[in-house]
Amino acid sequence: MSFREKYNSYYLKSNIEMKIHSNALLVSLWLSPIIVMLCIRVPWLVVAGAERFFVPFSELEFYLGQSTKYLSILSIMLFIMFKFSISFRDIGIWTTFRLALGDILHGGVFALFYILITWVASIFFIPFIPERAETVFFNLFYGYVIPVDKMLELISILNPWIYAVYMTTIPAIVEEMYFRGYSINLLRNFSGNLWIVNLLQASLFSALHWYRGLLAGILPMFIFGILFGFLTIKNNFRLTSAITGHLIVNMLSISLYLRGLEMIQ
Repeated sequence: MSFREKYNSYYLKSNIEMKIHSNALLVSLWLSPIIVMLCIRVPWLVVAGAERFFVPFSELEFYLGQSTKYLSILSIMLFIMFKFSISFRDIGIWTTFRLALGDILHGGVFALFYILITWVASIFFIPFIPERAETVFFNLFYGYVIPVDKMLELISILNPWIYAVYMTTIPAIVEEMYFRGYSINLLRNFSGNLWIVNLLQASLFSALHWYRGLLAGILPMFIFGILFGFLTIKNNFRLTSAITGHLIVNMLSISLYLRGLEMIQ
């Protein structure tokens, strides 16, 4: 039974009212986890200020902020799935040993392809890199720019191994479950055009990285979303390849970030 059929069996309305109301509900259920997360994180940013928000005073505060973001998305998504009897298999969390081998290979290849694209593109973005900052400020192209001394201060209070494992795995798993799993499988009941579905989930994914700016966040994350959305659809909506690719990209990004700060020190 599809998501729409599960919904139609849950709410008994006339066909015309059902068509309008079910479409509205599908969209609202798609966006609800993100809206809840933003309702928590945006006021946090406004009240705390950019510097405190991006450079917390303690390790506990850092992981509390990160965990609030991902747990709010995950908890609302799981609640909706439970409410409408949507299984993990329905959002692409299933595989077999034979399929997993191919999916992991595909994920690795797409991850390297994405890294190559963004690396080449970054050469053309060099003129837009902001000057060295003394305080945290927002730049249209690179988002919130954090002074090097503040980044070093933050890293000094974090265990690098815990930081690397957390920032590699948690974002990859939660984001792929929501964007390439939950979103794509929900939206394909809203639109039969999978190109539109892929475009919608990738657009939302990139928009939520606004704080990194146009060139460091929105554009590369849109490319990432399109690539791994396409790969997920191509692999019969299984998430194995997308999660694998996301883990590889995160691992390389975090490793380079920590190595760069180590060299500065």
